[in-house]
Amino acid sequence: MFTPRFLIPVVMLLLPGALLLNALDQRLYDDSEVAVIEVSCAPDAIPWMWEHVWSDSMHLASIHFHNAWLDTTVDSVGLRLRGNTSRPSQKKSFKLSFNTFVPGRQFFGVDKLNLNGEHNDPSIIRSKLCWDLYHTIGITASVAAPAALYINGDYFGLYISVEHIDDEFLQDRYVDDSGNLWKCLWPADLAWRGPNPEDYHPWVDEERPYELKTNTDEYDYSQLVRLIDIINNTPEPFFMDSLEAILKVPRVIEYFAINALVGGWDDYRYLMNNYYLYHEPARDRFHWIPYDYDNTFGVDWFDIDWAQVDPWWFGVSDPHPLSTRILATPCYSNFFARCLEFYNAEVFDLALWEDRLDSLHQLITPWAEADSFRTLDYSFNLADFHDSFDADPWSNQHVKRGIKEFVNLRNASLPEQLQWQAAIPYAWAIDWQPRQPTATDTIVVTAASCGAVGVCDMILQYFPGDTLPSLLFPMWFDPVPGTKRLEEAERWRGELAPLGPGAQGSFNIRVLGCDGPEQTYPLPGRIPLQTPVPPPVAVRINEFMPSNSTTIADPQGEWDDWLELINCGDTPVGLLGYTMSDNYGTPTEWAFPDTTIAPGQHLLVWCDEDTLDAGLHADFKLSAGGEQLILCAPNGAVIDSVTFAATPVDWSRHIPCDAEGPGPGTPGDWELTDAPTPWALNTGCLDPIEQLHILLDVAGVLLYWLPGDGTSWRVYRSTTPYGVVMPENLIATVYESQYFDYGAFGAECVFYAVTSYSE
Repeated sequence: MFTPRFLIPVVMLLLPGALLLNALDQRLYDDSEVAVIEVSCAPDAIPWMWEHVWSDSMHLASIHFHNAWLDTTVDSVGLRLRGNTSRPSQKKSFKLSFNTFVPGRQFFGVDKLNLNGEHNDPSIIRSKLCWDLYHTIGITASVAAPAALYINGDYFGLYISVEHIDDEFLQDRYVDDSGNLWKCLWPADLAWRGPNPEDYHPWVDEERPYELKTNTDEYDYSQLVRLIDIINNTPEPFFMDSLEAILKVPRVIEYFAINALVGGWDDYRYLMNNYYLYHEPARDRFHWIPYDYDNTFGVDWFDIDWAQVDPWWFGVSDPHPLSTRILATPCYSNFFARCLEFYNAEVFDLALWEDRLDSLHQLITPWAEADSFRTLDYSFNLADFHDSFDADPWSNQHVKRGIKEFVNLRNASLPEQLQWQAAIPYAWAIDWQPRQPTATDTIVVTAASCGAVGVCDMILQYFPGDTLPSLLFPMWFDPVPGTKRLEEAERWRGELAPLGPGAQGSFNIRVLGCDGPEQTYPLPGRIPLQTPVPPPVAVRINEFMPSNSTTIADPQGEWDDWLELINCGDTPVGLLGYTMSDNYGTPTEWAFPDTTIAPGQHLLVWCDEDTLDAGLHADFKLSAGGEQLILCAPNGAVIDSVTFAATPVDWSRHIPCDAEGPGPGTPGDWELTDAPTPWALNTGCLDPIEQLHILLDVAGVLLYWLPGDGTSWRVYRSTTPYGVVMPENLIATVYESQYFDYGAFGAECVFYAVTSYSE
């Protein structure tokens, strides 16, 4: 048995408790080294599967998974063959299921592992490169990593572990994951078969061409029929409006562009195959999800040179209604051309990722060399494995070019093939958000746009209501430097003045092409805009010290940054689920544990990143040079926030006298003070002559002052300096100077917290 142990780390992280996670753990698909998956099953399971290649029967197994981050063993795992046309191959592909025998179980955020044998690809790595490319440009797709598979101690070869597209995949990617997911295989041409949903149920066999993978009890194909109806039967003048209303069209066109670049013919455009459609109910939109990419980078069965094929033709002879109509629409055709142009120059050019390709080649070589199954289907030898990566001319059977050779030819041939038409400019990726996460802040609107001869101007048109006139705001070109995402490279930006909480309106974008035509987006209609109303929460930020040297030590004796909250309401508030941050970009950075703040209570949080220490310790620090501080409710709404400037050591910023009531502080409320009051009422409530004076001696504490009319003082005891003030710790209410003896209240009482009020 081949086991190149020098590739396996000696020190592993054992995380058996991580088997139940709510989201995909990216460590599962780490590609810094080849993962090793060791499967144990009944000795007769493998011969049985070889004799029944089309069976989906699960066999009981256990696995040991380890890579650079994880090292764990799982039992009661389902094992079976997987694949479509690859099942009869000598090098099989496998599925590992973690929830077949243990319902509901997940393995680091997935319930299945798909191990693809890539028997068709002598390099093993082609599909992995395509998934990485999709992630680079921001398209929703599976993640993948190389893995070495052992079954009952025998090395079965080098595989690509590809994330399964299922309900967990939807949960990680979409706001609403409750919709229908269809797996679309040949002949999934999206052609019209009439209005009856039953005519779109699988008709070639039980799993083709539109196999419903979620909500199978309802078995509702009506939304799919609606999409196909719009694709096929919408009159030309209304085609763009109707299609944009139901389908994320830019992602589909980007998918067409990537397939043209990588030579991915086993797709919708050429073979009517290998994609998923997900209908997201909350947004009533279909999302296009790519699938299956081993037939790329020079793999060919049709005598077509995919490195130099015309992207607008792409070998298509039979009609494919979606791509045919999209590319016949001049505006969409120009967007397709811009996608090809941008990705070819900024992402696909070999010089940009050749080092990455070489490192993957080096990484998998020892495992590929020992993979005897790799040679069984097409007799690919070790020289074929290496040549399949190279830039020099090479071919073997259906693999007509090495990866580098293909990329160089495709990159060089594309510029002369680009086609541009006279058409309106296109705009997409239209979005809005407050500049900072508060309802009263400036609204930032972004959109991407491109045209055959460029975009000369964009205008933001805001509609405050149905009866009020619209307002026009300028937008300016604001690309993200060095980005690999087209929507960021073509980004424009505009701003609306603060609208205040609970404001309702809508907006659209007017795009003016440099050759004269103008178009308003989105298609159709406008984008609604409603600013949130902050919840009536009485907890707020009351004081904070970004640089603490001698003021107060935490329970561990360290002089760390701190902030103070106050409950200005009349009832206790449970803080579980509340979050805080020092960055508007990540307003929910640290979550409170199960903590309650009583009415009138001051609560200190240590900002020291020592989250494992006893007490409340946030995982961020405050900057003495100035930054932000944000408090959010469990629903993510911003309750209170402040942006502050540089603060001297041992000075705090506070709201004088706790602002004498509930509600977040305004910028004018905050003051810089050299008299911080952690755990206690902020100074500034009374006229200076009425301030309380405290004298300490070895026996006790003396309180005296010049009281104002109707003013009294409540005196509390605390077992620690600046301890939590609770009603049951009240000692007395006093109206004149009074001396308190330590001994009268027990030796443990070392300090008296004092607050004031007016009757």
